[in-house]
Amino acid sequence: MRPRQWGSTFTSLKEREYAWYFAGNLAFFMGMQMQMILRGYLAYDMTGTAASLGWIAASMALPMLLAAPFGGVVADRVNKRTLLIVTQVIAAVASLLLAFLILADLIRFWHLVAISLGTGIVFSFNMPARQALVPELVPQHKLMNAISLQMGGMNVTRIVAPAAGAMLIAPMGVGWVYMLTTAMFVVAVASEFHLPTAGMVSQVERKAFSQDFTAGFRYIAKEPTIRLLMTAALVMPLFGFPLQQMLPVFAKDVFDSPEIGLGLLGAAAGVGGLAGAMISANLDNQPAKGRLMFIGGLLMGGFLIAFAASPNLLVAMFFLAAMGVGQMLFQATNNTTIQSKVPPEVRGRVMSIMMMSFGLMPLGVVPVTIAADHIGPEASIAISAACLLVVLFLMWGASPRLRNLNVAALGRAELSPVRAAELVAQGKLTQDEADRMTGQVRNRGTSPVAGG
Repeated sequence: MRPRQWGSTFTSLKEREYAWYFAGNLAFFMGMQMQMILRGYLAYDMTGTAASLGWIAASMALPMLLAAPFGGVVADRVNKRTLLIVTQVIAAVASLLLAFLILADLIRFWHLVAISLGTGIVFSFNMPARQALVPELVPQHKLMNAISLQMGGMNVTRIVAPAAGAMLIAPMGVGWVYMLTTAMFVVAVASEFHLPTAGMVSQVERKAFSQDFTAGFRYIAKEPTIRLLMTAALVMPLFGFPLQQMLPVFAKDVFDSPEIGLGLLGAAAGVGGLAGAMISANLDNQPAKGRLMFIGGLLMGGFLIAFAASPNLLVAMFFLAAMGVGQMLFQATNNTTIQSKVPPEVRGRVMSIMMMSFGLMPLGVVPVTIAADHIGPEASIAISAACLLVVLFLMWGASPRLRNLNVAALGRAELSPVRAAELVAQGKLTQDEADRMTGQVRNRGTSPVAGG
């Protein structure tokens, strides 16, 4: 099967509900990406050690390892629109508090750690709902396009936010740039008020919290393909994510350009990710998903090694962008394949387990940042990239299921699930008509995983 025509790259944005979600997503990740740059800048400026960047990453990521499964249960049990609004209001308040501490000259390193810890908990409830919501907002045949555009939007923020955040530090000061991130979270909240209230609760039959908590793990345990895809989604960031945390070190110590260089490196990564997302948005009818993921992982690891050996900032930016193409191709394909196979009743919990990959990232970040203080950032990143390639070849070499993974394109559907739910709520469609027009047969009486 051939890729779609490039004119249909933005087809998901024709869906009103997805367009509002996409706008809120842009604002949310704009604020989040700017905060990542600001936290790294503050931590390294206050301590002068690469290890401090690892501890900041750990303080935000480790709560996700513990709290994300609970966030997935909540995402399936409650209205996702309400959950997004509440958690983003909390994120805005946390950003405002940090801005006040900086402007009042009261900021200490432990403040960064504590607020990062709280932000990690909030994101553990926000992100599973955000991820699980996408298949509900578009007709099923647009799923890979919607996920790719979502990731493309995230990478637009990776282009704009690091450059803007780094370049605004000098004229505005870190505190006022944090105020700007607060405004971004407020815009995200305002956008999500435009999402419909119907069709936002996935789980119809309510069970004990303990049963719901284990249902996602039981579902993954009984589905070998999902298990392999989830393992890949959890393992790959271990070796790719450390570079994002190390960009302040490369900008200042390797390329001798702490503010401008940091912004340019972050923007280059975003450009590559955006290009990869646009490519992925046109590959939704390509069945060879295993091959696409392998190619993406190979590009990611190879160009990461090339980045570590870059002689100057310009060359480093090129290799970083090329790495972003591979990373996005891998992630978009992996995410779409999982979401297309997981029943909506348990999707929030499965996506929350994917979120645990953020909690595992410190297992890669902390050793790499500590190693950077002893053997240099170039060597530490090169070793991390080599480990990524070894894991990639071992997983795909040992698993014919991954190597030969083929997923047929989903059939065309007339309506998105939330639009159909709205029409059912208004009495304009019966549930059977809604199921037919969305191409889905909802399991209204039982869980996809037997309760135990």
